[in-house]
Amino acid sequence: MKRRFYPLLLALLVLLLIPGWAAAASSATEEAVNLMIGGQAVTPDVPPVIKSGRTLVPVRVIAEGLGADVAWNEAKRTAVITRGTTQLSLTLDSRTALLNGKQVKLDTPPVISQQRMLLPLRFVGESLGITVGWDNSSRTVIANETPQVTLNGRAPEKAIKLYQVSDTMYVSADAVAEQVGQKGFVWNRPERGMTIDSQLVLPIEQVEDELGGSITWNKKKNLLEIERLNRLTGVTKDGDRVHIEMKLPVQANSFVLTGPHRIVLDLPQTALADDLVEELKKNEENGSIGESEERKQAASSGEEDEQSAASEPKEEPLIASLRYSQYSASPETVRVVIELNQKSEYNLAYTKDGIEVKLTPKPKKTGYLIVVDAGHGGKDPGALGVAGNHEKDYTLAVANKVVALLKQYPEFQVVPVRTTDVFYELSERVAIANELEADLFLSIHANSFPKPTTGGTETFYYNANSKTFAQLVHKHLQGATQFPDRGVKASGFYVIKNTKMPAVLTETGFLSNPQENALLTSPAFQDKIAKALVAAIREYYQSYQ
Repeated sequence: MKRRFYPLLLALLVLLLIPGWAAAASSATEEAVNLMIGGQAVTPDVPPVIKSGRTLVPVRVIAEGLGADVAWNEAKRTAVITRGTTQLSLTLDSRTALLNGKQVKLDTPPVISQQRMLLPLRFVGESLGITVGWDNSSRTVIANETPQVTLNGRAPEKAIKLYQVSDTMYVSADAVAEQVGQKGFVWNRPERGMTIDSQLVLPIEQVEDELGGSITWNKKKNLLEIERLNRLTGVTKDGDRVHIEMKLPVQANSFVLTGPHRIVLDLPQTALADDLVEELKKNEENGSIGESEERKQAASSGEEDEQSAASEPKEEPLIASLRYSQYSASPETVRVVIELNQKSEYNLAYTKDGIEVKLTPKPKKTGYLIVVDAGHGGKDPGALGVAGNHEKDYTLAVANKVVALLKQYPEFQVVPVRTTDVFYELSERVAIANELEADLFLSIHANSFPKPTTGGTETFYYNANSKTFAQLVHKHLQGATQFPDRGVKASGFYVIKNTKMPAVLTETGFLSNPQENALLTSPAFQDKIAKALVAAIREYYQSYQ
């Protein structure tokens, strides 16, 4: 019994220790490994083996299947494989090989099996310029000549792999989609392909059909030619929308620049249509490169309207100008620039005709700008009051009252973070204040503590430029509440730590304290608190600005 048990245990341990391909190849019993070389199934006299996650095949298979010459040096126990100008030397049981005279390391050394020398196919193949892949579903190693690939007449920026199965050439589908400007493309029939080395590969005819353009495999030249050059045919505006018209769909790489405010879209594998090229040449002669007709018309009419505009200010349009250019010739990239008179958020919608850019202007700074932040909201209720009330409701009620009072003063521009029961991330609250270049930031909160007798008003700041504002807020707020004075404290609350302007966070009182909670939920008391906060803001503005 023991003699039979130990070999079985040893075999199981060996299977558990094999990583990578070996893990994929392990099962209750070892399954066969198939070979596909140059599109043809190959059955060697000695079957391939998997060792240390690598497939080893007889040296004869490599010689005949990959079009290489193999010489065996019995004295050195070394196989020398030559293919074209490449020479590879591998020694039995050695992890060091020589590639064109230079030492390289092997994961798995060559071994002897049934009087045949077995070599690691992937290492040998890729050293000789052969593409090698593993199809786990059929347990097949696929090896073939590495075709040359061109994309719009040039070498692609990233490798595009191809695998030949019988007379069908499969291509790494996502790699093609990404490099023609369709990253994340959703394939209609992925089941027609295979998964090789964890990547989806599809027949080139299917990739051509779904992506558009032309994909041609020249078998004689072993060349894959991908022709899919998009054309920009026009850029127009319609109110707060910009339409970018194109012949083929591509995904824009978009970003924002300032000074002036600009939204920039780079269109990969795209060239300007001939009429746009001609228009650019004319504009170049007139000194207005890439400007849209709207901009030029506005410039010409501006002189005529100059006198009337001086007496009667005219509201600026959101879009100042539209520009486009052949930003790069290799790879071909068109750049579209939307210049704005006001900071705006934007959203890209991809249509059958191109891209629609929807602009949403951000509030323009017209006065002393104060951002009022009602703490918590939506899914974040904040602290729980002793009467079952929530902090988010208190903060919203007071913040709305503060906003209404501040709006009575023409010198103030007030922006509330929220006016309803909605949730904002802390980072979003900070971004609103920073992007608007606010002058003050006030965050309203209420406190809580397990001990119901704990109470009081406290005010927090983080940056040194906020201390004076915090002292004024606390003076007015504590005077209004008459709760115990818990003082002005420095603390690293996110919203006051990451805002760039003077910023204060108030904890008006304790919702866990029955007496304070009763007052904090009273509309009349909330009016009193709001007036105190506004008084603090006005004193700070009049004294320090």
